[in-house]
Amino acid sequence: MSDTKDRNSNCSSQIQQSESNGFETSEDALPLKNGKGQSQGQDNTNSVQVTLTNGTSLQQNGNVGNETPPSLQSSTNHTPNGNSAQIGANITDTGQPNNSASTNQHVVHVHVNPGETFSVRLGDQIQHIQGPATVRMVSNNGPPLPMPMQVPPGHMVQQIVDEHGILTHVILSPQPAVPGNPISVGYYGGPNSASQYYQAPYGPSYSPHQQFSSHHHAHPGQTVPPHLHSGVTQVQTPAGHTCSTHAPVHSPGPSPPMNAPDDRAARQRIRVKKKLERRRINEANTPRIGPSRPRRVNGDVHHPTMTCGGISPTENGPIDSEDDNTFMLQYLSNMPLPKVCDIETRSALIQVAAPEEDAEIDFDTTDIKYELLLSDKGREAKYKPVYSGDATEITLKDLKPATDYFLRVCTVLNDDLRGSLTEPITFRTASCEPDSPQPPKLVSRTKTSIMLKWNAAIENGSKISTYTLEYEQGDSFVEIYNGLQKQYRVSRLHPATRYTFRLAAINGIGKSEFSEPVSFYTSGTVPSQPDPPMLGSQFVYALTLSWIKRPNDDQFQLQMEDESSGHGFLSVYNGSSLSFTIRNLRRNTEYKYRLAAKNDEGQSKWSDVVCYRTLPEQPSVPAKPQVKGRLQSHSFRVTWDPPADEGGGRITRYILQLQLDDGNGNGYETVYEGLEREHLFEHLTPGHTYRVRVACYSSGGQSEFSEAAVVTTLPVVPGQCPSPKLQGKPKATSLHLRWSYPDDNGGAPVNCFAVQMISPDNTMREVYKGQDLDCIVAGLSPGRPYLIQVRAFNKIGAGPWSDSLEVISGAGVPDAPKSPSIVCKSPHSAIISWEEPFNNGAAITEYRLEWQHRTDQSDFFQLYAGPKTCYEAKGLIPASLYTLRVQAVNSAGAGQFSTHATCVTPPSSPSSVSTIKTTTTATSITMTWREPANNGAEIMGYNIDIGDKIINVDRVTEHVIDDLQPETVYRIKIQAVNEIGVGAFSSVAKVVTRSLPPSPPKLQCSMVGSNFLKLKWGDGRNPDSLSYTLEMEKPDNSFSTVYMGPAQTCKVNRLAELTPYNFHICASSVDGHGPYSEIYTFSTSKALPPVLKVPKVTSICLTGCVIEWQGCRSMGTDTIVYQLQMQCVNVPDSFYKQIYCGPNTFYTLDNLEPKTEYSVRVCAIRQGLTDEDNIAGVFSPGYTFCTQSPEPVKCVSNRTSETKVPVTKPLSDQQKAMIIVVFFVIISILIAFIIQKVIT
Repeated sequence: MSDTKDRNSNCSSQIQQSESNGFETSEDALPLKNGKGQSQGQDNTNSVQVTLTNGTSLQQNGNVGNETPPSLQSSTNHTPNGNSAQIGANITDTGQPNNSASTNQHVVHVHVNPGETFSVRLGDQIQHIQGPATVRMVSNNGPPLPMPMQVPPGHMVQQIVDEHGILTHVILSPQPAVPGNPISVGYYGGPNSASQYYQAPYGPSYSPHQQFSSHHHAHPGQTVPPHLHSGVTQVQTPAGHTCSTHAPVHSPGPSPPMNAPDDRAARQRIRVKKKLERRRINEANTPRIGPSRPRRVNGDVHHPTMTCGGISPTENGPIDSEDDNTFMLQYLSNMPLPKVCDIETRSALIQVAAPEEDAEIDFDTTDIKYELLLSDKGREAKYKPVYSGDATEITLKDLKPATDYFLRVCTVLNDDLRGSLTEPITFRTASCEPDSPQPPKLVSRTKTSIMLKWNAAIENGSKISTYTLEYEQGDSFVEIYNGLQKQYRVSRLHPATRYTFRLAAINGIGKSEFSEPVSFYTSGTVPSQPDPPMLGSQFVYALTLSWIKRPNDDQFQLQMEDESSGHGFLSVYNGSSLSFTIRNLRRNTEYKYRLAAKNDEGQSKWSDVVCYRTLPEQPSVPAKPQVKGRLQSHSFRVTWDPPADEGGGRITRYILQLQLDDGNGNGYETVYEGLEREHLFEHLTPGHTYRVRVACYSSGGQSEFSEAAVVTTLPVVPGQCPSPKLQGKPKATSLHLRWSYPDDNGGAPVNCFAVQMISPDNTMREVYKGQDLDCIVAGLSPGRPYLIQVRAFNKIGAGPWSDSLEVISGAGVPDAPKSPSIVCKSPHSAIISWEEPFNNGAAITEYRLEWQHRTDQSDFFQLYAGPKTCYEAKGLIPASLYTLRVQAVNSAGAGQFSTHATCVTPPSSPSSVSTIKTTTTATSITMTWREPANNGAEIMGYNIDIGDKIINVDRVTEHVIDDLQPETVYRIKIQAVNEIGVGAFSSVAKVVTRSLPPSPPKLQCSMVGSNFLKLKWGDGRNPDSLSYTLEMEKPDNSFSTVYMGPAQTCKVNRLAELTPYNFHICASSVDGHGPYSEIYTFSTSKALPPVLKVPKVTSICLTGCVIEWQGCRSMGTDTIVYQLQMQCVNVPDSFYKQIYCGPNTFYTLDNLEPKTEYSVRVCAIRQGLTDEDNIAGVFSPGYTFCTQSPEPVKCVSNRTSETKVPVTKPLSDQQKAMIIVVFFVIISILIAFIIQKVIT
């Protein structure tokens, strides 16, 4: 099974360009990503070709048996009212065979209008096509291959067959749709349509077979093919939506009470039935844009996008209980075992079935999904998921031949309920011809021979009988070797010639495919003298040389000679590249070079010597320019020195550049070019900063610019400021003025402004001097004319005065009134009055009275606004301090507030109690409340009215009423009392006392272990929703909680063996905690000995051996003995028999049969006081061994006795090889010795 096989292994893509003024086409093959290449034995193919009028054509060829049809999408432009403005796409089936294909080929054209977008899915890629365009699809299966389509919002699909048999799919824009119609886009295929295969990206591929149903509909965005629909189907969707209209969901009413224990199963079935009914209503009436739950297609999980209206699955009903899920899991786990049929070498057909339907539950089996898990490692090995979906027939592909597989299946409902896995079923794939072997590898070569070797190929269930080696001769391959050897020497070859080989393997079933062709060369001759190296590029410190490679050249060696060093030619490069850059050379220096070629046979003669020179370097940076002479306001003179390094050439000219440093990003400007090293800058702006830099030219190029010299001209006094301006209206005693900077600051920043005011009596005074651009001139008389002037200062001095601003002051606001007088009429009202102040030239139009209730607040709130000079305040709080103030307002504005006036209202009876909180028990009510406002007099107590009597309590905010009846309604209200009187009663609080708490249940022990106790209480029902608290006694005689919750069982872990433990339990409900039960005592049991490791068998002989095993620690005071058992494997129906029982960890076994397989196992036994108290552990895994076989002997007759001599054991392959090696070493030494003697 290949996990990396490409799903589009048979697909290709072709682009055709079509010009708008002609029909010239150019084809350029664009292959998609392929896995192992084209699959063998597939005859049915599809091709999808898209021809666009805007210049693009796309064609896809795919395997029908292994691939899903390409997903097609079309998008439309919508008008503001939501209706479709244009037809999205027309799908036309010509029904005629294509001339370029087989006679069964049919063509489908999809026409895309201008402004539309058409999407074609090619494997894992999506091609978006802009209209106008025509999508051409070709099918070799008779009628057109079914294609999943996504209908644009507000459209419908209609199928039309004309009198010529042409099938046309038209996507139309309908009238406003009827709510509640779901989208139904199906597959339309003929009887010759093949089953659609799907390959998962991980694990074996699979192919769900189509199930014909008229109830299953495909949702938009679904990539798995829906069930086929028979007949002509008309599809209509609401405008502007891609999902069905959401219909109202009626929640079921309350179910009747069921109190009998036998009705539990009936209630459970009713809840499950309601749950399934709600889910079907939601799926039928809830419109969707995407799938309602994650869909697993080809091994991928596609998550839903959203549901129409944002309705989540949990909004249509309450969360199901744990019992419902348990019932559904029992139903889902009751599925039959899958069936395996049509087993081939690399595929198998899996058939699954849904669980048997329950007559009491209206359940739709189409909601069930199936998950297939496969393993090839064994029944108990790890299983890998290979398929998840609703298909009942799945073809597993890419399996391994001659391999045992184990399959398990489980059912899944709505991705949240998962049944248990079925028991594993096993099947074995058939054997087949071997896999294609790896290409041969080169071992050695000469001028006339090549030695090849190869690795063994995968047998696929049948042993390889021979290998076939072929080499290319002309346009075909010729066999040169056939045998079982994995190496071969090819002789009688030509020198320096390329030979191409390929290899195939043959077993009892057939012949494998040939390996990829591989080419090798025989040895050749030494290369001839090459041409001198050529100059590629010149640099200051490097040269790039290149040369030409000839057919017999493999490597090149380049040498360089530097005459100044006196070392002659030295190698600078050795390799197979055709160019090399020699670095770290000296500038403007000549070097000599020569070249030699190499191959496996040797090195050629050196080429002729050539000379090349490096380039000169650019000169270094000149010195920084310096100011010469005195700086002026409009000019300065600079001079500079030549560079320290001229780069090997003469300086030809200097470039002087100037930049105004005003922060606006102005660049440098060239102001001088020549050989002079001095320049005068004129017509400059005073007080501005300039940057000056210089560069030089030589035969090596231009140098870098020097460091910039910063020069600032001398500043002057600033220019005249613009006339100041008035901000807002003139006030009676002040003016707000604003001015701006002068147009010319004189070359120095303005650091100060001065403002001068001329009074009506022609007196002048400076009213402001500072850095701000505005000021307020105070101390004016109302209605007087004034003249205002301003001037600027910098570090040089003051500029001229600006033009005068004439302004007249306005009227003044009224004076502050006197403190108002306050007279309290009652605890809740007071009369406030005040006197009229001076108006300052304008009539008072309004008074504003403000008050402050709390002293800790600084804000005042307006109480009154009007022309009157008195006001009556009502709704005051008794015994409270109030602070008041008043101000007058005229046309000039509001005057100052008066001084504060205070008063304290008289006390009153308390306020009513606002909030009452109660806590109830079966016989008492605990009340708490917040103390109300005392209204100036301290609260002395409270009156509590409980209906039949009134209870007087002291000044407290909590009270407990005892001796009440359980489950009784009481109406409570409270009033406060102070020295003034009683306050109003609070609102009535309705309180119901609780019922009595529950009694404790009886505690039982249902299961005992060595380190745990499983306790149980109750009968399994909990109709009153009681909560239980189980406590265990600790060594210090205190109890700790081990469980708290509604369950009626609890497993207490981490206990000591053979130890008693004390427990007690209590029950609690909403009415409170009940009393604890009596103390129950339960004890733990003994622990089993641990499982021992596999025993070891040593010293194996003809009739005996030594068996050893690893012991275990002693457990408490009990001793540990070991029981050893043995089984004869060769004897049919044999079983294990005890051969030893004791404390030792080894045993010597005798009286065995030679050349016989035995299996031994051991277990530990914990001994008690008697044999009945012994506890035996689990046996270890069995260890299988075989005794030695007797050696054959031959008889020797003698007069006195008969002696049996054992026959010598034949030599092994290693011993034979060692003997041959020793023999050859001895022969070599002898030959060398003889030759040495002959020479001497």
